[in-house]
Parts: sequence; structure tokens; C-alpha cells
Amino acid sequence: MQKSYFEFMKEISSEELYCGLLAHGLFSEKLPPVFTSENFYDYCETKQPSFKDKRRQYIFYENMRNINTPRPLGIPSPMAYQHLCRCLADNWGKLCEHFNDMTAEQSHKVSRIHIRKLSGNSALFEMNYKNWKADGSPEPDLLIGKRWIVKADISNCFPSIYTHSLPWALVGKKDAKDHKDNKKEWFNKIDHFSQNIKNGETHGLLIGPHTSNLLSEIILTSIDNELTKIGWKYIRNIDDYTCYVSDYEDGQRFLADLNRWLRYFDLALNHKKTEIVKLAITADKSWVRQIGSMQILPKSEILNYKEVRAYLDHAIELAHCNDSDASILNYALKVLSSRSVTENAKAYIVKTILHWAVLYPYLIPLLNEYVFEKFSINKDDIIKFTNDIFAYGIKRRNYEAASYALFFAIKYEFKIEDISIEDIIESDNTVLMLLAYKYFELSSDPISLKLKEVAEKLEKDKDIDRHWLFVYEALPESKLQEEWKAMKKAGVSFLKSFKTDAAIKAK
Repeated sequence: MQKSYFEFMKEISSEELYCGLLAHGLFSEKLPPVFTSENFYDYCETKQPSFKDKRRQYIFYENMRNINTPRPLGIPSPMAYQHLCRCLADNWGKLCEHFNDMTAEQSHKVSRIHIRKLSGNSALFEMNYKNWKADGSPEPDLLIGKRWIVKADISNCFPSIYTHSLPWALVGKKDAKDHKDNKKEWFNKIDHFSQNIKNGETHGLLIGPHTSNLLSEIILTSIDNELTKIGWKYIRNIDDYTCYVSDYEDGQRFLADLNRWLRYFDLALNHKKTEIVKLAITADKSWVRQIGSMQILPKSEILNYKEVRAYLDHAIELAHCNDSDASILNYALKVLSSRSVTENAKAYIVKTILHWAVLYPYLIPLLNEYVFEKFSINKDDIIKFTNDIFAYGIKRRNYEAASYALFFAIKYEFKIEDISIEDIIESDNTVLMLLAYKYFELSSDPISLKLKEVAEKLEKDKDIDRHWLFVYEALPESKLQEEWKAMKKAGVSFLKSFKTDAAIKAK
């Protein structure tokens, strides 16, 4: 049964919101899958610590996008993040009222990606999560009688959001400005704690923490409300808009109205990604339609080498025709990983995907689940690939690739050749330094002590927040101060236990 936006929100209690955001929403799913904040959530629930209300620096981390350009992610200080999660949970009733007011007049659910209860997942947010029965499929109705489609997107959406615009959306710009000095107002508290996780900055939300999706929706549903009142029918995936219109002039009017309300909240259109095109042309250009239309045997049948090769050749050709969009290769990989294939076909898939991953590092985070585990890869092949990708990552300063290489080496218990501790330290990359520390520590390599010395220096230089994961996990309680020390004493860790995969053995 289809649900409205508000129905999704009211299913979540305030404490479920707090748990979902704090225990399962601190770390982006784009990070190597070794991090958890469940232990920290339990600590907050049992010990009820009173963290200092202050601005804190955050960890910077880059994730490779499907177009081979990096996306900046942020991992906030856990103390500042806890304050924000608690504030959002304490004011969840008021926030739900806002979402109801902003979406009540919609003929369909405009926002397609938002926090919600997820089936089989304790988190409240998952990018691209879809439940067709609950979400509905408004596109067929929106298409009726329309000949043109408008594609628009917000320029640097999360990094451009002005935290003071959160109160503007919640109570109106006039009331917000009239009460801007009253720090006890609930909407100003949300603004305040949103700034604190980004070292007091008023411009930009961190990409990664699940709170950022909720905060952005406060503003974006307000814009939806204004556009809906005008009469526009469209859908929105985070900051991507798709509007179906009768003619080109209508498309221009939609963009003018969208731009006007974006500017009201100090946001702007990304004109490079904005277009008005005929529906027929759009359909012809859709890689999803093209790859989906390719004949592939029913799921009940086993795919052979010839069929798999044709499918992968088609996928790479589509990627080349669509500005080297690696999301097409991602799609093809997930399709094939769900199928039964012959041994020859499996060997071809593995070699092709590992080759693609070097050319398109966007695919590297998918390899463990969709290649190594799915196809029971020979350990020697994993070792060779990992060494190649580590060398590539260090040379190109793609520290995400190097971090995943260390993750693979830890998980499958092997050594990386030519690993330089100087390169690790020079990277100044928190995730890479932490995984390198665990890599050396688990093998009782004394090099781990050099990394511990780096952590000690960062702590002494009062630079812990910018590298808090590495410093906190590497140092003992005796080397930490105040809140960090109390957490360490209580046994809090942000790392999952490093268990190796015994299912994969060297052949």
C-alpha cells in the first residue's frame, strides 16, 4: 500500500530516530565496512555522558564517484554528532509537523530518497533504497499528455546548505531572524548543533552522516511545498529533479520557479546538469533502458561465457557512450552477481571486473561483496589485484583505493608488497593510517609502533578531532584526555572485530 511522505516519518519514534542516526548513521556506507557506532550508542545510553557543547573538527575523506571524480565525505566527532542526534530526536514531533505541513498537498510522494524504516536494516537511511509497494510509481501518471522532460540538479547541494536556512524553513525567514539570538528556541538549537559537527561553519552539511539527509529534507521539502502550490508535478531524488511538462516553455517556467525558491534558501541550480529535452530523445539516451532491453537468459538458467561476454561488452560500450559513467558497470556487475554462471563465464567476469576496477576506482568498494565473496575468488588473484590497487592508490593519491587494499589484506590475511610507512604517514589520511595501523598490529609488526607515535603527536598537538578515529583507536587510555579517556576506559570502540574469511583459501 502506497504511503505518503508523512506516513513514513510518523512510523519512526523519537527514540528510534536517535538510535538509527547515532548507532547506525555516523559512518557513510561508502567507507570500508569496518566501522560501527553501535558501541558508542550503547555507551551514551548506559553511562549518559555529558559531552561538552562545543565546535569540533571532523575527519575529511574522499570517495570516488561514478564519473571518476572524488566526492568529499565527512566523519564528525562522535560527541558533536551525539548532540545533534539528541537534538533532532528531542524535537522530532515538531519536525514531523513540518514534514506534514510541507507535503500534505502533494498528489504523490515527491521526495523519493529519505530516512525511513528499512526492511532488514537497523539504519534509517540507505542511498537509492526503493520499496515500490510503499513508495508507488508516479512516473506513468506524470507522463500522461507530456512531451518534454526537465532534468535539474542543485549545485553542490549539501556543501552549499546554509545552516541558518534550517530555521527559515522550519518557522519562516521573518520569525527565524526575529528570534535568531534566542539560543533556547528549538529551531536555533538544530542550527547550532549542525554547525558544531563542522567546526562551527554555517555553510555546508557533511556528506556521509545520515543526519545530513534529514537536515537537507527540512529545506528541500519546503521548496517542494512552494513548487507544488504553483502546480508543478515532478519527482526529486535528494537534489535531482525530474519534471514532465507539455512544452519547452513550460520547462523554462519550471526552472525559473525552481531557481527562485532555491535562491530563497541560498542554493543554486547546477546549470551544467540542467536540460529540457523531448521525451522520445530522453528514452533513446537512457542507458538503463538500453542495458535492460538486452536479451539475457531467465534467472532459472545458467549463463555461459558467450552470453556473459556479450553482456559485459554491451555495458562497457554504454559506459563509453555516456561520459564514462561507471554506474553502468556497477549495474552490470550486480546483475551478473545475482546469476548462476559457468566456470568459464565466472573466470571472464572476474578478470573483466578486476580490470575495470583499476580503470574505474568507483567499483573497488563493490568487489568484496559482489566479486570476491560471490564468485569464491582464488586467493592468489585477490593478492595480485590488491597489490596492484594499493600501488595505484598511493601513486595517484587515491587513498580510498589504498584503504580498501589494506581492508582486503586484513580480511583475507596476506601481506602487501612494497608498503611504505612514510607514504602512509605522508597521506595524512585518517582512514588509511588507521587501517595501516591495524594491518601491522594484527601481524605483530613493530611498524605499528611508528604509527602509534604519530597518533601520540596528534594528541599532544591538540589535533585529535581531525584524526579522531586513528588517534582514539591507536592510543591506550593512559594517552588520552577527558571525554576520549572516559570512553576508552569504558571499552568503546568504533571498529568491528577483524575476522578473516576462512572460506577463501589459497589454491
